[in-house]
Amino acid sequence: MRRRWAWAIAALAVPLAARAQSGPEQIEQLEPEAGEWQLQYSGAYGGADSHELEIGRGVGRHWALGVGAEVEAVDGHLALDGLSAVALVRLVEPEDRPVGLGLMGQVSVDRVGRYAGAELRGIAESRTARWWLQANLMLRHRRDDGEAGANIAYVASIQHGPAPFWYGIELSGRAARLAGDDDAAPAGQHYAGPSVTYRSPRSGLELGLAWMVRVAGGGAPSGPRVFAQLDF
Repeated sequence: MRRRWAWAIAALAVPLAARAQSGPEQIEQLEPEAGEWQLQYSGAYGGADSHELEIGRGVGRHWALGVGAEVEAVDGHLALDGLSAVALVRLVEPEDRPVGLGLMGQVSVDRVGRYAGAELRGIAESRTARWWLQANLMLRHRRDDGEAGANIAYVASIQHGPAPFWYGIELSGRAARLAGDDDAAPAGQHYAGPSVTYRSPRSGLELGLAWMVRVAGGGAPSGPRVFAQLDF
């Protein structure tokens, strides 16, 4: 069953790519755990044309490593936009403390292997029988079409249970530009909207949907954000 879900998540990226965009930010979690594989798809829809597919594995109690690919639709055809390498360290395990904490690092290259960007992401997560709280804070550097810049981005989710369905609100955006111009390091773009997540510990499947409304800035227009993840 989990293998069939993995193929379904991988296939999801292809027909949906033509409408995906990079407006709202994607939440990252303190997973996968030791010995686990994780397949993840994420996409936000309504403007630009891109989506991400990532696979990772927990390589120890506190570490996980992964690789990702970003694909965009150009003139109705899918094209690889870039590849990335990802490393996660769990500083505080969520099973051991009320709030789990971690750091995630990512380095990306474009389709011809040139450096395209790097990111350092702080992750906080707390889940009880009734509440699921998540927050990410990102320091990001990007290089694109000869332009370079750095900014600070964020994403947070507050959801209420009980499992397997969680309902709540999600916030995300680019809060401040540290260097460069708006094309490489946008700032002042903010989104908010309702969200629902289905999470099944038995099957390892997690599905998320949020309607993200652009409340400030000139980023991609309002639209849905889709997330699918499988641990196996």
